[in-house]
Amino acid sequence: MTVELFNLCMYGLVIVVATLAQQLTSIFNVGLIPVFGSREGINFTGMTGRLERAILNCAIAMAVIVPPIMALGIMEMSNANTVLAAQIFLWSRIAYIISYGLGIMGIRSAAWISSLLCTLYLYYTVISVT
Repeated sequence: MTVELFNLCMYGLVIVVATLAQQLTSIFNVGLIPVFGSREGINFTGMTGRLERAILNCAIAMAVIVPPIMALGIMEMSNANTVLAAQIFLWSRIAYIISYGLGIMGIRSAAWISSLLCTLYLYYTVISVT
């Protein structure tokens, strides 16, 4: 497994942990009975709502980062720059989730931009080789 694929797997685990945190905060946000119910009509607020939105954003980011990392793996192309981009992406997404959950907007935006730039770099690397 390449380092890039390892970081992608770690990102998947980060999303799982964020989802678990969101589920736990939802119990405190709306109570146990609504959480175990159908959840129709429930509007999460505060940290629970922010974590829910962060997780949705993470799912989109996962869908966008998978193609270049899989292409790099298929092409057996890995170098210091692609490894660094994958690592920065992972840590940026972790910072994004934490800062979004806590409502720290400046760090959230910087982390989002950083992860986007890493994603674009990986796409550039894949496209420039073919």
